[in-house]
Amino acid sequence: MDYASIAKLLMESLSLTRPPIGLAFLLSPPEGVRHYSQAVPSACTFWKAAESTLFYATAEDHYNCPIGAITQGFNPPPEVMEQGMALIGQMGKIRYFDAAEVGNVPTVKKSHQVIVYGPLTSFNGIEPDLALMICSPFQAMLLSEAVGAMVWRGAGKETHLFGRPACAVIPSALKDGAASASLGCMGARTFADIQESELLVAIPSNCLAEAGQKLAVILGANREMRNFYATNKSRFAAV
Repeated sequence: MDYASIAKLLMESLSLTRPPIGLAFLLSPPEGVRHYSQAVPSACTFWKAAESTLFYATAEDHYNCPIGAITQGFNPPPEVMEQGMALIGQMGKIRYFDAAEVGNVPTVKKSHQVIVYGPLTSFNGIEPDLALMICSPFQAMLLSEAVGAMVWRGAGKETHLFGRPACAVIPSALKDGAASASLGCMGARTFADIQESELLVAIPSNCLAEAGQKLAVILGANREMRNFYATNKSRFAAV
């Protein structure tokens, strides 16, 4: 699949202000891809860095964010889990996160030792498992329609929408093989610089080709409907 072309199509057709990024869950680092050696405070910090450069990160690189490490399918050592439970305890005190939720948070099931992050355009010879996009609700609507997640025929591709933690959108999309969206969380808005007007959409690689093929049709259909509704609206007195 030509991911560079698909990324360009998504950027231009949807007028995205931030580039789609790819994530690949691999057993070993690909040759020629550098290790991200700088310490980061959260797993979602990698999303911001991935908008401009291709790199891989190990399990240990994710351990400053125990919850993010868990959702991304890593098994943190006991000392990291203790830190995670302490954080969850603090979240519980302020009524942000209940410890009972931890066992139900989705996690990446694919066996891997590293995650490759980077602009979707940079995945040449590396197969991403999914693409991650930070976009407006309107852009997310068009994406969902392009991947067939809005159909009412029981196709089993319905988009799931949830909130915190935002990084759980990744295992959710991989598990269902369908687009998944997150309203975001305070961590992602702090570390990945997701704005109040933006949300997060994850699209598995098997859905990207469909999105590329159908996007022009979806955009045209929505333009037609906008014109139809505008004409219909004009027939009624303003309220």
